[in-house]
Amino acid sequence: MAVRRRGRRNFLAWSATTLGAAALGGVGGAWLQRLSDAAGLPPPAPPRTLLDDASGLNPTPVRGVAFAEATPDAAAARLAPLLQRIAAGAEPALAVSGARHSMGGQSLMRDGWVLDALPLNGLAIDAEARVMRVGGGALWRDVVPALNAAGFSPAVMQSNNDFSIGGTLSVNAHGWHANSPPAASTVRRLRLLTADGTVAECGPDDERFGLALGGYGLFGVILEAEIAILPNAMYVPDFAAMPTRDYAAAFAERVAAPGSPVEMAYGRLSVDPGSLFEEAVLGWYVPVPETRGAVLLPLPALDHGGMQRLVFRNAAGSDTGKALRWWLEREAGPWLAQRTSRNSLLNEPASVFANRETGSTDILHEYFVPRARLWDFAQAARTAIRRDEGNLLNVTVRDVRRDERSALAYAREDVFGLVMLFVQERSVAGEERMQRMTRGLIDAALDTGGTYYLPYRLHATPEQLRRAYPAWDEVVAAQRRQDPNGVFRNGLYQRYAGASAVPT
Repeated sequence: MAVRRRGRRNFLAWSATTLGAAALGGVGGAWLQRLSDAAGLPPPAPPRTLLDDASGLNPTPVRGVAFAEATPDAAAARLAPLLQRIAAGAEPALAVSGARHSMGGQSLMRDGWVLDALPLNGLAIDAEARVMRVGGGALWRDVVPALNAAGFSPAVMQSNNDFSIGGTLSVNAHGWHANSPPAASTVRRLRLLTADGTVAECGPDDERFGLALGGYGLFGVILEAEIAILPNAMYVPDFAAMPTRDYAAAFAERVAAPGSPVEMAYGRLSVDPGSLFEEAVLGWYVPVPETRGAVLLPLPALDHGGMQRLVFRNAAGSDTGKALRWWLEREAGPWLAQRTSRNSLLNEPASVFANRETGSTDILHEYFVPRARLWDFAQAARTAIRRDEGNLLNVTVRDVRRDERSALAYAREDVFGLVMLFVQERSVAGEERMQRMTRGLIDAALDTGGTYYLPYRLHATPEQLRRAYPAWDEVVAAQRRQDPNGVFRNGLYQRYAGASAVPT
């Protein structure tokens, strides 16, 4: 195995910049007014009110926007009248949204109501039990500094801080924490507002627990969650470069070996057109034991991009730019590494690297493949991307361990998650190319025994969805059983719940 070790660095800025190289979905002309009292109903939106998500490609007319309250009980009381009217057929269904970073309408409902959960932002830390009780609308950018001040850190979260707690749990997100299942594994209890307006206390033995985690808001509103936290620590980074065909073996040796001290790890694959997916960099972080749990470890001010943003965005329109970016990733970055804290790594905004061009948008994909099949998938993915002229900016490889909690599990064994960031032209032709390429990449993942991630554009065929998620129809049946009046709905449900498995 040809592996070249590299020095230390903190090159997180090249991270998938991922989950979300996009700003919050905007509100176009919406009349967003809080309820005047707990027994009232939110006002309908004026005609042609549109909401969108992080893709910028889903302008969705809505009936209106209902806001949560700061506490679970107050939020439940405020929303109960609306849920009752929806159940009675007097109002259209409700979609649950947080920061709306999903890209396919998972947090939107055409001509329906949308719940803005962001006011649900309470946080309490139980240092002795090592858990936090946090509202579903709280944003990680507020949670991480609060934990940092107490000497703690999230056990699992995405690589960026732009998202809400409820959003993280509703998509069952994963991070780049080594040897960790997705976020559902860290949840101890949920307070869930159900379709009949009651508040359910759910633990792992409750069917609703595994349905709500990774359930995209279709099983109720996550009012509050009790989530595991860990002591913060300083980390020492290290890196190695290698051919992609050797990545799985290098990962097994350096990160996943029994007794490994590594706590965070990720990989990058080459986006240079001349070596697309053929070369890789593996980075890993080892804690400094005497710093574990120390209060007020460094949490630097958020970076606003600078030269790193310039180099990253320059790669969007230039093969030369992509080659330069990969050279910097592979050769220059490792020598710039420094010790950093766990929370500093997690407290990074994706929006810094967002696409600000009017003629294009950034689109995320993610595929999960068994470790032994990484190289097989990389070769097939390269063919699909080149065939459909995909404009690829970044590929990050994550370690995702088997998920035993979520009913819609995407990691049914230990897998590598490949987060891909593409630039898509805002045109009919650009959309058609993206759909073809997406279906080709999904087939490549399925052919290796893998899956794709559901929070992104809804380009998969019904047949592909059911191959990737064998439990889909069972989960839909459970949703209809628990929500017989169709209170909770969204674009994902509308696209696939009633569709046959015939390709479209």
